[in-house]
Amino acid sequence: MQSLIDIIRDIDLEFLAAAQFTAVLGTALALLLIAHILRSPRTPSASIGWIIVIITMPLVGIPLYLTFGQRKLRAKINHKAKINTGHGAVVHPDPIDAILTSLGLPPGTGGNEVTFDADGRQAFDSVLETIENASRTIDIAMFILKNDATGQRILRALQDRAANGVKVRLLLDGVGSFSLSKRWLKPAMAAGVDIAWFIPVLHHPLRGKTNLRNHRKILIADGTTLWSGGRNFAAEYLGPDCPADCWIDLSYRLQGPSVAVFAGIFETDWQFAQGVDLPLPLEDVPTPYPEGGRVQVIPSGPDVEGDPIYAALLTSCYTAQKRIIIVTPYYVPDQGLQEALKLAALRGVTVDLVLPEKSNHKLADIARRRFLRELAGAGVNIWLLPDYMVHAKAMVVDGTFAMAGSANLDIRSLFLNCEVISGFYSPPEIAWLGTWCEGLRDRSRHHAPAQVGTVAQTIEGLVLLTGYQL
Repeated sequence: MQSLIDIIRDIDLEFLAAAQFTAVLGTALALLLIAHILRSPRTPSASIGWIIVIITMPLVGIPLYLTFGQRKLRAKINHKAKINTGHGAVVHPDPIDAILTSLGLPPGTGGNEVTFDADGRQAFDSVLETIENASRTIDIAMFILKNDATGQRILRALQDRAANGVKVRLLLDGVGSFSLSKRWLKPAMAAGVDIAWFIPVLHHPLRGKTNLRNHRKILIADGTTLWSGGRNFAAEYLGPDCPADCWIDLSYRLQGPSVAVFAGIFETDWQFAQGVDLPLPLEDVPTPYPEGGRVQVIPSGPDVEGDPIYAALLTSCYTAQKRIIIVTPYYVPDQGLQEALKLAALRGVTVDLVLPEKSNHKLADIARRRFLRELAGAGVNIWLLPDYMVHAKAMVVDGTFAMAGSANLDIRSLFLNCEVISGFYSPPEIAWLGTWCEGLRDRSRHHAPAQVGTVAQTIEGLVLLTGYQL
């Protein structure tokens, strides 16, 4: 019989071998990640920070980098089908259109009919009408679907259309709709609603990172009618009891050639969620397009080359001649956008930034303070709306260009999330958004940020360390 000493010796040798193997594997992985960091287009300080954490605390640093260190899904960019928007579209002379097409986005197209929702009740009616009038297909990508009165009514409408032979696809974000009970969705699935999850919290590690979210809001009926904007499917965003019980937000319905671009974005997101890399080609969009109702669809995120929404924001700031008005729920920008707004104000452009006095994220409110002090010092007008949560995302520049959609002015939306906004080049849409933003500004109070002490600045700095997660 083997002695106790021999058994212990064997265990020690096995443990030593396992420890040596783990050390070798960890060192190799750390070297691979450091090489990746050195090749990545990030700031030197960020690269140094990641390298130090990986070297000094590999058990913490390696998992953190694998989870949060990358923001572009290169495999998805390389394998996803190119959005097909037809042929013969002419690039608009606006510099924003030019910069976006140079990044590979389709140019703006005319011939679109756009109707903005005045409030959450109108948005609710618009969503239900779009769903109930669909006769062939319904495609939805939504960040949040809640099991409340609004979510229940919308899901019943989808279930009814599916039961009547309409092909319904519902794409939900794994984090945004994390609290949603799968049991609640079963009746809709039984009726024929096809439901997929964009990077579930628990997922295969090769199918994306949990930190990367699909924040797009897209509803397409029959491939001809689009509903989009900043609203989710929950009672605080839209419903029959709005506007009294709803947040202030923006959404719109669109019919015209730009719907095909949104359809292409949805298709690639759906196929990614399903684990398929190459979706079927989309049909060509007929050309030419009339000039009126010119809309440019601007997606951004880890599945898009470059950062088109960010590029549109910077170009807008640097080309503005008279005024810029922005509405956003959160303001936690990178240094580039911060400097662009400051420089616009310093060269005489009237810049108005409208925010909720208190948003639904306390950390975001703390993080924005440092940036607001800098903006005010450069001459930017800061307006805070009391008593209401503002969830809208919009920008109007000189009465010649406007944007609205899902992207907030924070680092997460600009550089991590899958987002989509619409750029508007025609007077009716620009005028509507301009009037709406000005109306919100007129209800707000002018904010002159006070200087704060060392303790407050330190707290702000600590909160900003989590900027990508706000």
